[in-house]
Amino acid sequence: MARGHLQDVLLVEVDLDAARVAPGARSCAIGNLVGGGPARRSRRARRWWPVAAVLVAGLMVGGLTSGMRARDRADRLAALPGGLVALRPSVHEAWRVPMRGWGQVAAWGDDLILFGPDAGGAEAVVSFVAATGAQRWSTPLPAVTAPGEVWSCTPLVTAAYVVCRVAIPADLDEQRGVTPTAERTQIVVLDAGTGALMAQRTTLGAGASFAPLGRDLVVSEVLPDGHARVSRQDPVTGEVRWTFRSSRALQTLGASTRLSPSVQHGVVVVSGPVTWALSAEGSLLGEWNLQGGEWAVRGGWGLDLTVLPDGRFAVGESGGVGLSDADYGTVSATDARDGFRINGPVLDPVADDGSATDVLLTVPRGLGGVVAQDAATGKPLWSDGNMPWGSAVVLDRRLIVVVGRELRALDVHSGEVLWRVQIPRGNHAEQVFTDGRVTLVPRYDLAQGPCLAAFDPADGRALWTARLEPGVTRLEARGGRLVELTGRDLIVLG
Repeated sequence: MARGHLQDVLLVEVDLDAARVAPGARSCAIGNLVGGGPARRSRRARRWWPVAAVLVAGLMVGGLTSGMRARDRADRLAALPGGLVALRPSVHEAWRVPMRGWGQVAAWGDDLILFGPDAGGAEAVVSFVAATGAQRWSTPLPAVTAPGEVWSCTPLVTAAYVVCRVAIPADLDEQRGVTPTAERTQIVVLDAGTGALMAQRTTLGAGASFAPLGRDLVVSEVLPDGHARVSRQDPVTGEVRWTFRSSRALQTLGASTRLSPSVQHGVVVVSGPVTWALSAEGSLLGEWNLQGGEWAVRGGWGLDLTVLPDGRFAVGESGGVGLSDADYGTVSATDARDGFRINGPVLDPVADDGSATDVLLTVPRGLGGVVAQDAATGKPLWSDGNMPWGSAVVLDRRLIVVVGRELRALDVHSGEVLWRVQIPRGNHAEQVFTDGRVTLVPRYDLAQGPCLAAFDPADGRALWTARLEPGVTRLEARGGRLVELTGRDLIVLG
């Protein structure tokens, strides 16, 4: 039975043979409850039988309900975004491999995919079986990248492709004796199962980026005439499903202008000097400019836009002099910014089981800490300004964060501190991870060095610790695996 689903029950011991006992014999169960001789006990037993049956049925229904809840929770944990595969006290180094680039790693199915240059500068994309470290394939990209550079590789899970963004420097044209142009981008598509090259093409615009949308790509770029273009494309053929073009040319910052697409709850968000929200079919849902007039910067460096699960937009201006938390932004159903106010970006937990969707958590930049509001109305619920900007986990209606040298769990709805435990020597990265069953925190031990400590998310009980690689610089969760990064190796824990 899952924690949080315990029920008060009345236990009744029923002797179903009470009516058939021999004369003079005692029935402890029914006799002790109602007293009397054999005949009277037999009549009382018959009268108690319907009651006992109802109680037993109630227990069975309660057990069934609790079992269903436990299965529901297990299903949620199995699909927990950002969650890890179950880790045990025997957690250890499963395998390691020399890093490529700066430890760039992505996940596709049961594989981990590394990309970037090796120690000798050779660009490649390499796939490993996440559980064992066996190399599945390696695709060198010298012909594709020279003299470009692999900036990112993104798996398309539903289409079984790995799509890489290769930047072609602006000075390449100068090397060829022609007038330099803005940085261009190649899109390189590999088969995720074999590493075979499926497609390779150069985008028309500058600073192109992409994001997966189902089996397709959303590609954003700035055209030579300064307009933004966003298109949904088949990753292999390049066939365009739809295209969005900005109504006006952007006020760009030269060749460095880049549009960054993402897909949030089925909505395409393209961030840049202007931010747009588009439906999966390409229709414009909203357009946001910085406040203070057309294209003007009222102290803000840019716009933060988060699509909430119900389709509303949480939007605000990030950074800049003269912007207070009170001026940050709003949650609105459209781009009119006419909804309730928020004073910071929406908190993005490393793992969230969906148990607190009725609460909106934000992290004000000036105030610090966390602010909780009713997600439907914006009504303030609570705030805690003592929490720094570390990672967070939402699990079973608890917000679990690291605050200095303390791991703390708060009730998401009330802000009440449910439990807190000390983290010896602290956790300077303020990281927290979970597999849904335990809460994991890296810390430093004077005797053992860096360690991974596991706590029960229900009550904070210490469960176990495991040693980490002495030279580890950071931990990351990738494809359900906990990955250690050193200055030289990538290490997968198992």
